[in-house]
Amino acid sequence: MSLLASIVKPLAYISLPVFALHTLANASPIARYYVRIGLFLSTLGVCSIWGVICSVGLGLIGRRFDTFYIVARSFYHLTSRAVGIKLVVEGEEYLETRPAVLVGNHQSMLDILYLGRQVHSPLPARGI
Repeated sequence: MSLLASIVKPLAYISLPVFALHTLANASPIARYYVRIGLFLSTLGVCSIWGVICSVGLGLIGRRFDTFYIVARSFYHLTSRAVGIKLVVEGEEYLETRPAVLVGNHQSMLDILYLGRQVHSPLPARGI
C-alpha cells in the first residue's frame, strides 16, 4: 500500500497547482500568456539539464555530435505539446541535402522552438 501512496500522494500535490493554473489560463488572456511563458521557460530548463545528461552519455559512447540533435528535438516535442504550438516546415526534404545552414534571427524566444524543429541528425545511424 505504501508504494501506491508514494505514487498517488505526489500526483495529488502537483495536480492542484496545475489545475489552478489551467483554470486561470482559461479565464484570462493575460494569465494564459504568463502561464505559457512559464511553461516555455520551464521546459527550456528541463531540456538544458537533459542536454548535460545527453552530452555525457553520448560522449562516452562516441556519438557526441548527436547531442544537439537529441536535445533540440526533445525540446521541440516537449515544448510544442506543453505550450500548444505546432510547427510545419515547408521544404523539409531540401534540408536532407548536405550542407545546410539554419539561421535564426533571435527576434523572439520562439526561435529556439523552430530551430529545434528543423535540426536533422548530423551523422547517419551506425549499424551495430
